[in-house]
Amino acid sequence: MFRLSAIIVSLSLVLSACAEIATGAYEGNAQSGAISSFGSDGIRLRHMDALNGLRIERGLQPLQLSAALNAAADTHAQDMFRQQRAWNFGSDRTSPQERATRAGFSGLVRGENVAETFKSELLVLQTWLDNPASRASILDPEVTHMGYGWYQETNGKIWWVEVLGQALPEPVAMTELQ
Repeated sequence: MFRLSAIIVSLSLVLSACAEIATGAYEGNAQSGAISSFGSDGIRLRHMDALNGLRIERGLQPLQLSAALNAAADTHAQDMFRQQRAWNFGSDRTSPQERATRAGFSGLVRGENVAETFKSELLVLQTWLDNPASRASILDPEVTHMGYGWYQETNGKIWWVEVLGQALPEPVAMTELQ
């Protein structure tokens, strides 16, 4: 049953990618221009579905989308644009963990992948999967949550950020132990 669901998820990803190409959905600046804020939820969900398909195929738990990690990713993407370099340090010298905590994520950041390109979100994901360090963070069995963000310049160039986190168990109140 588990293997069948992984096959179904993988097949749906392939079919959705084909449908996007056929319908002219966002495939990068060269094909269609700007990403509208209307399509942002779809981009995040497609990215998470692709990650979860890969993770399920390997027997790993699927990820949940985190609003706090999305906010941290969006903020860092804008900051990378201002700095004009794709890297994991904020202009205020913050780390991925500090940015996620500031955005309200109460867990550990286990990885952050960044890129600058004119390519679509699925092509950026392929680039990260081709990089051993980025691939290891995507397939980290301890990761439970994902945030995904970007900032697009007026010329179409996009600054992408993926934040992978591990939610920590809620502390047990002393009254619950008695």
